[in-house]
Amino acid sequence: MKVGEIMTKVVHTVGPNQTLKEAADIMNKHRANGLVVVKNEKVVGVITKADIFKAILPRYPDIIEDERHMTDLEYIEERAHKLYEMEVSEIMGTPPITITSDVPIVKAGSTMILRRVKQLPVVDKGKLVGIITLTDIINYLLKKIK
Repeated sequence: MKVGEIMTKVVHTVGPNQTLKEAADIMNKHRANGLVVVKNEKVVGVITKADIFKAILPRYPDIIEDERHMTDLEYIEERAHKLYEMEVSEIMGTPPITITSDVPIVKAGSTMILRRVKQLPVVDKGKLVGIITLTDIINYLLKKIK
């Protein structure tokens, strides 16, 4: 079974110069955990809810310096508001890890596990044609063993 047979063909995208707030709004609207970052029709990165969440949380040196960061919800909210104005390009995963539609799904799954990602943009001849997620692969495999 090849990636192209089970990938999602409708891919939600965002531009690298859009804000994190805009990216979060798109994710929420489409109930997506991540977006492919596209510039001039070329995949330049991926941004996920986890990326945004990690950016909002205090960094380890901040926690060591001042323990209030661990318990102060107002600090976290203030940080979130500031970060929401940041551009996607500032925290997106880059360079993007992509795959082609003719790759076997087992190899795609292995790539995700080795690279510690949960989704891979599918790019054929330089064009974004879909996205495959660990959930897509797991669901396919579960249907096969029923």
